Amino acid sequence: MATYEYRCEACKKSFTLIQRISEHDKAKVACPKCKSEKVKQQISGFQVKTSRKS
Repeated sequence: MATYEYRCEACKKSFTLIQRISEHDKAKVACPKCKSEKVKQQISGFQVKTSRKS
């Protein structure tokens, strides 16, 4: 699962979605506040978590 950050161009609200990578490619994203589909994905950092002990 990955975390994606978006910003709605209609109401200017930023929000985060957690999706599988396969869902991200197929899903239409809508703003949770105003339900607009005019959203833009933001560039953000990421974190990797493994099951191995360092």
